[in-house]
Amino acid sequence: MITLSQIIAERKNILKRDMKYRPLAELKENIKRTKIKADFKKALLNKNDLSVICEYKPASPSKGNISNLLVEDVVPLLDKGGASAVSVLTEESFFKSSIKNLRIASKITDLPLLRKDFIIDEYQIYEARSCGANAVLLMADLYNDLRFGIDLCHYLEMDALVECKNREEIEMAKKAGADIIGINNRSFKDFSIDLKRTGKLAKYVDENTVLVSESGVNNATDVKLLASFGVDAILVGSIIMESSNMLKKVEEIVKAGKNMKVDKNES
Repeated sequence: MITLSQIIAERKNILKRDMKYRPLAELKENIKRTKIKADFKKALLNKNDLSVICEYKPASPSKGNISNLLVEDVVPLLDKGGASAVSVLTEESFFKSSIKNLRIASKITDLPLLRKDFIIDEYQIYEARSCGANAVLLMADLYNDLRFGIDLCHYLEMDALVECKNREEIEMAKKAGADIIGINNRSFKDFSIDLKRTGKLAKYVDENTVLVSESGVNNATDVKLLASFGVDAILVGSIIMESSNMLKKVEEIVKAGKNMKVDKNES
């Protein structure tokens, strides 16, 4: 079975290649010519409805190949189906995507875009911004200087979605100044899913922090369960990418979140 340490080791190798091929100075120059088109955090804040972040994910370590559809085939369907934002996997070796897909997505949609990857260096944050991202996912236990990573995202006019999987990481995120916290329902030890993880950890997230539940949504019942925990948004990937009718599946998930937003104090 593929391990997280294998993924990180491979990610470091590819990062070295990218930094040599496209120096940081070049990214910074490109950013000067690239305007931010959308507000990721604002898109997740809906008074009555659960916001849905739909993900472009061609493959994963747990499922292998998921879909052969190109990002330009998928993103318009996510947009039409009512997604609040789009997450684009950019990891090459295990998720079979690339940073190019983020760049393409930024040209074909006005929805806010999240770069989802194993971010270990500031270079990747600059790279995300230069390719049109509105937000970057930072794993609390992976990015060494979390406060710096969040501050850099804000400096570049992006948001940071800080992913956590336990109470300790949530406290780390809060101390680092995170205003968007994601709870990952997937275990990186065996890739199993437990939606109740969000329920167990949601109480440790401040009321004024945007709360996102990540991974494991398969149907309307799952959406309603997560909504009952007081989350502001859900991130949905595999079940949409696997669907033979992607548009219908997006619409189903979005519809399930309508008027389901609950007060965090009541959850």
